[in-house]
Amino acid sequence: MKQLCQRHRHMFTSLSLNEQNNLWMFWMESACTFSEASNTDKMIAATGRAFNLACLARQHYPDCMHVELTLSTILVCHVLHNRGDYAAADHVLINALESLRSARPCHKGAGNHCSTQDCIDVLLDTSRQPRFFADYLSWPDFPPAQPANQPLMAIH
Repeated sequence: MKQLCQRHRHMFTSLSLNEQNNLWMFWMESACTFSEASNTDKMIAATGRAFNLACLARQHYPDCMHVELTLSTILVCHVLHNRGDYAAADHVLINALESLRSARPCHKGAGNHCSTQDCIDVLLDTSRQPRFFADYLSWPDFPPAQPANQPLMAIH
């Protein structure tokens, strides 16, 4: 899933980690708004961008954004599964797992923050995902199921 073109990938790489995190949050908040409005296409676009940004950020800051990557992976995979696009959901999941495994493990810190291994475990055990999502995002509830017969839209 490539939601960011090469020009934007380069532009976002030059942002500080704090700026990247703020942009990730903006896109996830937008996804929440689109979810509430049942606008699945825009929700996928916003969440896909957040996912790509988290992957991109981890290339330059391998100890960071593992929770953000996990949250955006959960959401985009959930929506893609609900649409019946299992291959795209699997592709996103594989990319997320590769990103999480590519850097040295990030262990629980002072605030008992989630470790990289915890994120991997959550991605592999879908029964843990609603709780993880609720623990880290203040959405009204886990993303609702969408009809599976909606067509996918390619986003630049």
